[in-house]
Amino acid sequence: MNLTSYAVQLLSWGMGTGMAAYLPKRVFNTFGFKWSLNPGPWNAKEHALVVVAYWGSCYTAYGLGPLSAMELYYGRKINAGWGILFLITTQMIGYGFAGLFRDILVRPPNIYYPGVLPNVSLFNAMHKNPAVTKKSLKFFTIVACCAFCYEWFPSVIFPMLSSIPLICYFGHGNWKAYVMGSGYNGFGVLDISLDWNYISFFSPLYTPLWANANQFMGAILACWMIYPLLYFTNSLNALNFAPMGSGTWDNTGAKYNISRILKPDFTLDHEAMDAYSSPYWSASYALQFFFGFAASTGAMVYSVLWYGAPAYQGMKDAFRNRRSNYDDPYLKLMEIHPRVPHWWYAILLLICSGLAIGQLYGGEMQLPWWGFIVIAVISCIFTFPNGILWGIANMQVGMQYLSEVIAGALFPGKPLAVLTCMVYGRQILEQNLNLISDYKFGFYMKIPETEMFIGQMYGTLLGPFINYGMMRFIIDSEGPKLTGAVASQAWNAVKTRNYYSLSVIWGVLGPKIFFGHGSIYSWICYGFFLGPILVILTFIVHKWKPHWKIEERFNPTLICYGATVFPVYQTTNLFTSAAFSVFFMGYVYRYHPVWFRKYNYLLGVGLDCGTQLMQTVMVFGLNLPNATFPNWWGNNAMAVDRCFPPGNLPANALN
Repeated sequence: MNLTSYAVQLLSWGMGTGMAAYLPKRVFNTFGFKWSLNPGPWNAKEHALVVVAYWGSCYTAYGLGPLSAMELYYGRKINAGWGILFLITTQMIGYGFAGLFRDILVRPPNIYYPGVLPNVSLFNAMHKNPAVTKKSLKFFTIVACCAFCYEWFPSVIFPMLSSIPLICYFGHGNWKAYVMGSGYNGFGVLDISLDWNYISFFSPLYTPLWANANQFMGAILACWMIYPLLYFTNSLNALNFAPMGSGTWDNTGAKYNISRILKPDFTLDHEAMDAYSSPYWSASYALQFFFGFAASTGAMVYSVLWYGAPAYQGMKDAFRNRRSNYDDPYLKLMEIHPRVPHWWYAILLLICSGLAIGQLYGGEMQLPWWGFIVIAVISCIFTFPNGILWGIANMQVGMQYLSEVIAGALFPGKPLAVLTCMVYGRQILEQNLNLISDYKFGFYMKIPETEMFIGQMYGTLLGPFINYGMMRFIIDSEGPKLTGAVASQAWNAVKTRNYYSLSVIWGVLGPKIFFGHGSIYSWICYGFFLGPILVILTFIVHKWKPHWKIEERFNPTLICYGATVFPVYQTTNLFTSAAFSVFFMGYVYRYHPVWFRKYNYLLGVGLDCGTQLMQTVMVFGLNLPNATFPNWWGNNAMAVDRCFPPGNLPANALN
């Protein structure tokens, strides 16, 4: 569980205001250096740097997934020192690459990072003219308080509100209606959610409508059309497995028992696998990889065709120390401040790379030095297309699919090496873009680049210690629940289980077994070609009819990315989130622009903040003490959404 930056922004605002009012203003002199506990009024820039430092420390490090998966599923507990160093290096190396991209992913005004605008809106409400902020803050406070109070109902008291599967209700026990309508175990067609945790899944009040529309198009096409068609026709033996399962199964439909095919050194025992079973996926999970491969390569082609020329010019100008200000008032204002020198990034990159390689051998992570270099370079290259998508559409494909295939191909039969390689591939890109988007946030808040860099570094150095400490506490206290040995809804460790599944797919088995000759999944690799082909065709139409804006109406990369969201997450996220996006980013934005500019982002921030504060209270007040709300009609013990599994449901549909 992460506390959102909006909640931290709210809490730090109160603390900063109180400290400015009550801390002593006395000036101390220490060896000629004058300082004070209260140097001046609490202002927006100080406040913003607090949030930036929190951004650096709050992200749940990807490295926690492999560390916890190694311990919970492979019985391999990494020494605390090596574990913390692993988290530090995975989170810091990406910052070393950020200097290469700041001129092409930060300076252009059309790359504006919609994801940071809600924070900017809340800062403006807190620190602008008091006559203006009073009304805005009142609106935000009312929304946050209402969200805090209401969220107790879908989360604790009345969980049925989280998922209202209409088709399941109208199906009257028909098993096909159950599979189509259930948002927890099926395709979630027309599944309505009144829980902001699910409604906010696609950031419907922040993400541009054109971007979300393409994403919804892909998700609906996959979940409501393609997946049901494959399932009900039993294509890819779909009826043997859960309709929206993201695991790996054997030929009986049971969960794949990885321990039966592992040698003591965690490598693959081929004879044992032949005697046991080949691994299988649900049809939806297989298609998820297909669309993921298409989105990954499509993103690169899209970014080159639409943004390659200006990016190339920006890089040339940067090396010549000649930069365009794009006639942008933010850039003109920021040019008076010195930039972070390139050698800062170079030194950071060298130090972190050296520590990472030392940690790989000291912690016995199975990943050789050359593997680390290969995945770091590839991750750096794919920063550009993902930065473009994040900067204009508030979403990124990331390295999750490419890093998995590359790691599995380079280190077959070595799950720990694959997990480690995957983490560096994904985290380098992620942290690179985190710093770049923070620079854009700094432009909006008029904070110099150097201060942004230091604030992010400070927060990031704190993060690994906090992350590791929390992981250690949770595993030691709730370990059996995390693996499923003891049933629990509160402690299901979805991400850790997903990492374990990935280690099975790409580490123990490898791409050759899944995609090699004779495999029923060999066709998935064609996704690498589908993405670029669709993007190129779209670009041809764009050049022919540029006024159509085909890249917004039909964006193959975002459509394919939308199709990858499920089955990893529950489909109850889809329908209501799409409806909210259309209403606020479509109708309200177009027909009530004044209200939209004043209150739309504050509404979203208030809902997020109130919900997250409630979730924090719930975790510490109910989940940790193992307290539960009594069962009643709206909180059924068998099915909280009252979508009860029919007796004639396929045997493994709920696995």
